[in-house]
Amino acid sequence: MKKKILLVSGLLMAAVLSACTDNTSQSGRGPYTEEEPAATSTPTPTPTPAPEEPIIDPEPEPVYTEMEVTVDNITIKTGEHGTFEDREFPLAYVVYQQISLDSDSREQWTSLDRTLEKINNEVCEDAIETLEYNYEYACELDEAIRYSSNLREANVYVLRADERMLSYYTSYYAMTNGPHPAIWYESRCINTTSGKELQISDIISGDRLDKLPNIIFDNLVADALGEDYEFSEEEESIIRSRLEDVVNEGTLVWGMDDKNLLIYFASETLMSYAFGPLSATICLDDYPGLVNEWYLPVDCSPVGGRVTYVDTEYEN
Repeated sequence: MKKKILLVSGLLMAAVLSACTDNTSQSGRGPYTEEEPAATSTPTPTPTPAPEEPIIDPEPEPVYTEMEVTVDNITIKTGEHGTFEDREFPLAYVVYQQISLDSDSREQWTSLDRTLEKINNEVCEDAIETLEYNYEYACELDEAIRYSSNLREANVYVLRADERMLSYYTSYYAMTNGPHPAIWYESRCINTTSGKELQISDIISGDRLDKLPNIIFDNLVADALGEDYEFSEEEESIIRSRLEDVVNEGTLVWGMDDKNLLIYFASETLMSYAFGPLSATICLDDYPGLVNEWYLPVDCSPVGGRVTYVDTEYEN
C-alpha cells in the first residue's frame, strides 16, 4: 500500500515537472509567448532625380551694320501754268519727302521698314490732297497773286539713325494768299527694333518729365532774335505756362541726335507769330539721367554720311 502511494506521488511530481518544462520558453528566459510574425515594412522608393536643365548659352546680341537711309524729295505740281512778268509757273505745287532704308537695313529692321512704309503712304496722300486744294483755290485768284500763293514746301532733316532710334524732323513752309507764310514743324522718332513711334514720355518718365518744361526754358532760344535775347518777366510767364501745356498734352515736337535732345516750336506755339519760332538744344551730358538709358545714343558714325538725298518731280 505504501508503495502505491509513493508511485502515485512520483507520477504527480513528474507531471508537475513536465508542465513546468512545457511553460518555459525555449531560451529559458521566462514564459513562452508565441511571437507574432514581424511586420513587413514597405520600402521607401528612391526619388527619381529631376532632369538637369540643359545649359543654354545666352543668345548673343545681334550685330548690326550701320543704317543707310534715303530721303526722296518729291515735287508734285499742276500741269496747268500761269504767267507772271514773263515767267511761267505752275498754279500749285507741293514738295514732300519719302524716307526709306537700303536693302541691308530693311532686312535688319523689318518693323521699322513697315512703319516707314505706313508713314510714307500717309504723307503722300496728304500731299496730293493739299495740291488739289491749292489748285482749286488758285483758279479763283488773279495771276499776279497765283505766282507765290499756292505752294507748300517741306524739308526733312535726319538727326539720328542707329540700332535704337530713327529720329528726324520736318519743317514746313506754306503760302496760301495770306499776308505771311505759315511755318511749322513735325517730328518722328521711331524705336528701330519694334517700329513703334515714340512719344516724349517714352524716353523721359516720372518726375523727370515734370522737370522738362523748366529744362526747356533754361535752354530756349528765340531763333529770329538770337541766343543773347533775354525774355521779359511777362514773356517768361507766358512761355512757362505754355511749355507745361505742350508737354502735358504730348504735342511737343522733339528729336534726338548723337549728343542732344532737340526741341522745336512753330511760330505762335509759345508766343505771337511776329515773335517767330523758338528752339532748345539740351545737351544730354549736362542732364545725366534725363533720358532713359536704353535710348541714349549709341556709338556709330555720323548720320550725315549715311543719308542719301535724291530729287523726283511729277507734273500733272
